[in-house]
Amino acid sequence: MKNQTMDIAVCDDTQTDKEEVAQLTEEICKAEGMIPRITCFDRAETLLETIQRGENYALLLIDVLMPGLDGIELARVLRGKNERASIIFISSNREMALQGYEVSAARYLAKPLDKEKLKEAILFCYGQYQKERELLLPVSGTMRRIAPKDIYYAEIMGRKCRIRLEQEEYDASISMSDLEEMLPEHDFIRCHQSFLVNWHHVQSLRTDALELTDKRMIPVSKHRVKQVRQAFVYYMKI
Repeated sequence: MKNQTMDIAVCDDTQTDKEEVAQLTEEICKAEGMIPRITCFDRAETLLETIQRGENYALLLIDVLMPGLDGIELARVLRGKNERASIIFISSNREMALQGYEVSAARYLAKPLDKEKLKEAILFCYGQYQKERELLLPVSGTMRRIAPKDIYYAEIMGRKCRIRLEQEEYDASISMSDLEEMLPEHDFIRCHQSFLVNWHHVQSLRTDALELTDKRMIPVSKHRVKQVRQAFVYYMKI
């Protein structure tokens, strides 16, 4: 699921470092087909106030050592308020890395920044964002929120997609191709012209079918067997 807007906050009290992080982040996101919406802050207190006023960010890139409220303390406050944004710490102080993981930071990167490491961290966080982000789908004349992680599989039913959850199913007025574009690309597989399956709910791969964790069997078409097998091996490793 690319070409999706991702709200990102960069917080660093050093102007040159802040500009570098913002620029590299924008370059990485655009190269990967994401649409970044980046807001920069030079004080942790200002970022905290902005979030408390209701602004939502999917990703926070935070310097650790800042005057006043430092990056670690900012993260503790946010986690205490159940703020679920992904956090990447960036710092010249490697000794504080363990504290970063105490507040569920996704990554702790050292200064000077390595672009490839930043890219890996951003892509990891983007993947988490995709999984948590709810989709708005047209169902029975209304718009219904459905989280990708809750979808077991989708099946073409005439001109609609039947989306099957653990105990519920919905007929969405959307094409399978459009639905596929909206979903996290590495989490779902088009195993058959008429079926799109969530790897999170796959238990095993049979010769011509995927067995789900609830024992439902989803057919795999002959010309997609090789692709499905390769994807299955890849997904089981991550």
